[in-house]
Amino acid sequence: MAGIYPFVEKPPKGAAAFQDISEVGSQSQAAVLLMLGRQLRGDDGALTARASATASAKHVAVSSLKSDTEFPVPRLKPVQRRVAAAETKQRLLSLHNFKAGATTGSWTKAFGDSARLLYKTPTVETAAQLFEVSLEHPRDLVKIAAAFSYFRVSSEPARLLEILVKGVQSSDELERDLAATALARVAPEHASLRQLSKGKTAPKGRKPAHTITLIHGTWASGAPWYQPNGDFFNYVKTLRPDLYSGNDFFKWTGGYSDAARTDGANGLVKWVADHKEAGLDLMGHSHGANVSMLATQFGMQAGKLVLLSCPVHVDQYLPKFANVTKGVFSIHVKLDLVILADGGGQKFNHPQITEIVLPIWFNHSATHDPQVWKKNNLAAKIKL
Repeated sequence: MAGIYPFVEKPPKGAAAFQDISEVGSQSQAAVLLMLGRQLRGDDGALTARASATASAKHVAVSSLKSDTEFPVPRLKPVQRRVAAAETKQRLLSLHNFKAGATTGSWTKAFGDSARLLYKTPTVETAAQLFEVSLEHPRDLVKIAAAFSYFRVSSEPARLLEILVKGVQSSDELERDLAATALARVAPEHASLRQLSKGKTAPKGRKPAHTITLIHGTWASGAPWYQPNGDFFNYVKTLRPDLYSGNDFFKWTGGYSDAARTDGANGLVKWVADHKEAGLDLMGHSHGANVSMLATQFGMQAGKLVLLSCPVHVDQYLPKFANVTKGVFSIHVKLDLVILADGGGQKFNHPQITEIVLPIWFNHSATHDPQVWKKNNLAAKIKL
């Protein structure tokens, strides 16, 4: 299920998207804000540079779209300076007659006007105005996206940090994952994140051999979807009765760091060896997919790898294809919000990875939703 925010197949686009304050329009707005932040930080250039350093640049696609016109966003250059928040607020007052705490009508008009101005005249200053007014959005998803992108250029980052910390406590998975990923990038040692990555690794055990297992992603060690009797687990079980169902199913901490993923990959190698599971199929979500790929680099033999909403960082995470016998399949949505915040690529561009981009936008968890799998006939497409 999609939580607060429904799965979107036809998103509102451009400046017009900022006229729709619904749960659908809010996702488009969050995507625009996050893409502006990526530009201001230079995330795409950094991603390409890291991939080029390992001769892998051609294997990552920054975008999951066919062209920029499919979802237009104003173009900005990376910046190293901050914009005075007081000046931004004054411009909002002068141009749009808006200040914090204004009536809903005044905010709605200023929100739409700020978006139109940015699309007409894309500058750091007009972006800052949109970020500032977005902080009073009625949907927390947009507030989180604005706070993260604004963090790069605002002279008052402390108040933005508060929004991200609050977002980590959200009961909605998309808001929580976006806020946690953003917080991990600006304050990786924040106490709020330690609470999310206290997941325990799998207990020791030697159950009978099976041939497929599920791997959770960042922050998700305690998530029910991949565990026995979880919704996605039960769905996969109907397709693959050999899905591992023991109480000692594989877990890793779910920490947001390369070190945590390395530890997770080493733990997976050991789990497979302890369970005599060499050659099993692995289905991993988000950075859990990167854990599974890294494990093959460490010598683990796998059958099929299925990568769900995987943030693409090919300089570090690609399979050792010689250790994968039944192919690698990757499933993404368009403009995954969490991957936008992560700074990773939105899909693979590798001849040995079959990439499937769903007709769904923004939602990081859609790829482990049973209804999405049924509607898009994914089991058949990946020969599960």
